[in-house]
Amino acid sequence: MKTRSGLRNWRETGPGADGSRACAADFRGLRLKLAGALLLALLALLAGLMGCRAAVKPTPPVPELTAEQILSRLRARPVALNTFEARGRLTLISPQQNATGTALLKGRLPETLKVTLKDPLGRTVLEFATDGRTVEILFPRENKLLRGPATPANLAAFIPPGVTVPQALQLLIGDLPLSSGPPTRLQAKPGEGIYVLEWEKGAGSLQERLWVDARNFEPRKVEWYGSGGSPAFSAELGEFFGGPGGWPQQLKLVTPSPQPVELRLVYKDFTPNPSLNPGDLEVSRPPGVAVLPLKP
Repeated sequence: MKTRSGLRNWRETGPGADGSRACAADFRGLRLKLAGALLLALLALLAGLMGCRAAVKPTPPVPELTAEQILSRLRARPVALNTFEARGRLTLISPQQNATGTALLKGRLPETLKVTLKDPLGRTVLEFATDGRTVEILFPRENKLLRGPATPANLAAFIPPGVTVPQALQLLIGDLPLSSGPPTRLQAKPGEGIYVLEWEKGAGSLQERLWVDARNFEPRKVEWYGSGGSPAFSAELGEFFGGPGGWPQQLKLVTPSPQPVELRLVYKDFTPNPSLNPGDLEVSRPPGVAVLPLKP
């Protein structure tokens, strides 16, 4: 028969006490192992972050070039472009209408352009053609053909207001700058890897501002200014076909006034210098089509 003191001693020194001490030791060991594993994981994560940081390539330096050298490289295309044919996704956003669909474009420089817009089922919903003097717009569903002078209002069926026909064709193929003479100012931005060229039209009034990629000498953005130095339109270009000297795959053209209009084009195919007949650049003439005049 155990006494109270003996019972207490048995509880403190018996098999249960040894088991508790063993469990406590195991728990301490487990905590040390977990702490060690966590420390190793943190060190591995830190090493990975430092490796990623080292892998980030810095912006390449911007070479010190003159404006003439930049323009020479910008215009150095492997092929002189006279005609083109392209297919892509077109989106037009304006206060009057919003339209989207597949666009087929055919052009002959400097000012002849035909655009065919198709719906998702491949049906033609609009044909637009201009030679810089006249405009023709065909609506096949209504069997109506509108014809009139190439005024900004009539051209606005495809070309946003403020953009001339030659300028539109230059933007469609990425033929920049729009100005013909040498730039007035040149600014290099090493942190962004670009050159910024500016042209003035007299009395310090800005006419054109052009952003050029310093690595590939591709035009990235252009701003054109109207009378009084007010912005007439801006365009962004990207993802060029054929590398440097190629043609833009993406175009975003925006006119801020008098009402904002945005035209977006994403080319899927682009063919330089296809053989185009005069009929390829004219709208269709369906049987019985009604020809209506466009207002001057």
